[in-house]
Amino acid sequence: MPSLMNNAPPLLVWPAFVRELQELYRSRAPKLPLYLVGGSVRDAYLRVETTDVDIAVDGDALKIARQSADWLNADLYIMDRERGVARVFVERDSKTILVDFARFRGATLEDDLRDRDFTFNAMAVDVRGDLALLLDPLGGAADLRDKVLRLCSGDAIASDPLRALRAIRQSAQLGLKIHPDALTQIRSHGPGMRSTSPERLRDEFFKLLALEDSARALRVLKHLDLLNTVVPGLGSISRAPVSQESSRIASDSGMQAVERMSTLLTAISGKRSDNTAAAFDFGTLIMQLDRFRPQLQQHITRIYGNGRRRGELMILGALLHQFGHGNASHDRREGSESIVVVVARQLRLSHEEEKLLFAMVDNAHRVDDRVEWSALERHRFWFQLGESGIDTALLSAAVYLSEHGIELNQRRWLRFVENTTILLDAWFSFRNSLVYPELLLNGDDIMAQLNINRGPIIGQLLTALREEQATDTVTTEAEARAFVAQVYDTMT
Repeated sequence: MPSLMNNAPPLLVWPAFVRELQELYRSRAPKLPLYLVGGSVRDAYLRVETTDVDIAVDGDALKIARQSADWLNADLYIMDRERGVARVFVERDSKTILVDFARFRGATLEDDLRDRDFTFNAMAVDVRGDLALLLDPLGGAADLRDKVLRLCSGDAIASDPLRALRAIRQSAQLGLKIHPDALTQIRSHGPGMRSTSPERLRDEFFKLLALEDSARALRVLKHLDLLNTVVPGLGSISRAPVSQESSRIASDSGMQAVERMSTLLTAISGKRSDNTAAAFDFGTLIMQLDRFRPQLQQHITRIYGNGRRRGELMILGALLHQFGHGNASHDRREGSESIVVVVARQLRLSHEEEKLLFAMVDNAHRVDDRVEWSALERHRFWFQLGESGIDTALLSAAVYLSEHGIELNQRRWLRFVENTTILLDAWFSFRNSLVYPELLLNGDDIMAQLNINRGPIIGQLLTALREEQATDTVTTEAEARAFVAQVYDTMT
């Protein structure tokens, strides 16, 4: 296929699994046209390790996907039966490799490539042939070298407006400048992404939130007037008129908090740079958080529906933090909780994700630089928030840094870091005793002792007893009975 070949093909670096596929298809499907396409070819060009492989098929893609699943002893999922798209999940070396099969988008491979989004995703390699031979009809390799994101066609965004969001994400991810023609299309047709599937929009947005520099992508999204398109709740935060300057300050506060949260999550993940660790603000906090790093890493990488990670929800929380009750500048009469609920439901988040997002946003200023957190305050913090208190503590740190900026007071910041450390230590080291002490008396015990019937007063007595046990004021059953009797007398 000479018309597709690049004149000076670059070195492509493939993972071992692709060479396994090459041998498989050479022996089992020697005559079926199968081409590596899209992101897997781009990553091979950039020498980036990937676990996602896309294969375009000139023929029955579902059939070859089923056969491949059998040959590879893997699971199969039909993603779109009408368009002939399927995914195979392959386990290799404790990793899950996703192999997506799709029928040609047109009569030929070149038709398929020209129908794609960006030129660097419109490159292909014959999986059964020479893996060093790049098929590049639109000059995707040259655009990567020139650091330019260029569209494959003049109607690439109009035909699928969600590509506008993908363009912003991939330009930030790969460090590319968006070509002026692409910017024009994004501005013109990007708002149409609201008419696409909410689930597709959510998934693409969360890929953006997963970027190490998600703040950069969010700023571009805002600059192109598309942030409210993706998260429409941001445009209806308050029914009261808001000045342009107030709106700008709130938006910038969210972006700065996102930057701090991104840096914090990167540091926790172990990808921090020497510069990050050396800076006074982050360095001080990171040094103290190191003792909790294994638990924090497990926490922020928890997976929700369709691969969404907890850390990405924390980035979203940073973006929305200024709309929580903890922000005194927000008018609570307007119901600040509604913005989080609106955003969560428009993004089709699960009920669990919605609760987490609300908890962290509503408590984004809960951790502060007060002189001391008493044992009772620590108990109440964790008993109310549970595991979401971890997200709250980290978001509070990001918000604190974003609000103080260059005017950060070192003495007060050290107190904040100490408070954060004490709080996290209460959860990770003393959860059973300080947060969830085993009660010395239960409701039946109290009813029998006081000769009273079940009712709200029993819950109040149990709460009072729990707090006394959490602070080690009551440590024996005899002390518990005396305490309950005393509190009951004051209540009646």
